Amino acid sequence: MSKETEIKGNVFEKIHKGEALMRPRIYFITRTVLLAVISVIALTLAMFVLSFAFFSIHESGEQFLLGFGQRGLLAFITLFPWLPFLLTLVLILLLDYLLRYFKFGYRVSVLEIFLIALAVVMIAGVGINYTPLHSILLDTADRNGLPFLAPLYEKIHDSHQEQGVFRGVISSIHSNEFFITHDDKDSDTDDGTSTIVVPAGFDTATLHVGERVYIAGTLVQGVVDAYGIQEFTTDGR
Repeated sequence: MSKETEIKGNVFEKIHKGEALMRPRIYFITRTVLLAVISVIALTLAMFVLSFAFFSIHESGEQFLLGFGQRGLLAFITLFPWLPFLLTLVLILLLDYLLRYFKFGYRVSVLEIFLIALAVVMIAGVGINYTPLHSILLDTADRNGLPFLAPLYEKIHDSHQEQGVFRGVISSIHSNEFFITHDDKDSDTDDGTSTIVVPAGFDTATLHVGERVYIAGTLVQGVVDAYGIQEFTTDGR
């Protein structure tokens, strides 16, 4: 016996016993429309949040940490945008729950619905990052024109010095060290000039004044002892 046949049987049995509550047709139409609207909203939000997580990793330069060895990997895990990914998962689970109320939901298992929704959100999340959407929103936030989402986008510019991450533009290069300047327009402690000591064996000839760089290292008495340096070119600062 199929699941759909079993459900119909249970409904007819309740009607026969007088246990079924009769509702007008408009009730079911309204409920279906509301479920469809909420499902679309949940799906759209999941796509947006996941695409933002991907965008923040790329725009902040955090992906470079994966090439900086074990220390870089640990820093990447620490800085990973866990909250957006967890929120995406919650929205997909909500979508999974809502879709089970539609007719096709009775023919597909819960796991299948979840995997399909996850695949759609993942593909859309990646696809959105090929559009200028988040870059436009980031620029708008920089101009104080994005009241609700501005703090979310402004965090992308943070240097995360507490986690040993530094970003800036090279102002000068001297032997085994160089200097960077950083200004994300928020007048906080990560703005200013930093001295960077390059790792052993690193060729400073590969660096150029005016180049934007992403650096992982340890800050000791105002000097950063770097273990990873990468040229950093994005739409952000």
